[in-house]
Amino acid sequence: MVVDLHLLCKQGQRNKRIGPEPTRYETAYWPVTDEVAEEAIGGRVYLHAARAEEAYYGGTIQAWHASPEDPKRKAFVYLVDGPFRIRCPEKWGQEKAIHRR
Repeated sequence: MVVDLHLLCKQGQRNKRIGPEPTRYETAYWPVTDEVAEEAIGGRVYLHAARAEEAYYGGTIQAWHASPEDPKRKAFVYLVDGPFRIRCPEKWGQEKAIHRR
């Protein structure tokens, strides 16, 4: 099963470009289990400024890594591609929603 992650973060915050490739980004650290993080590889990440809004950015998840300070929190590396301007089809938790497809 593939997992898509919908993350609540204001534009330009908790998201950064990494490496020389202009479409490779990394999210901040989010509270996600190892199992969900593994299922998310090959899935999509969507960044939303507000729960009721369409995502403003997103792409295909390539990898993840745990925070050195808190292994329960994961950052996701993704390649920007479209379409990503969609609304979250699931109920939100505090700052994230997990959509299994």
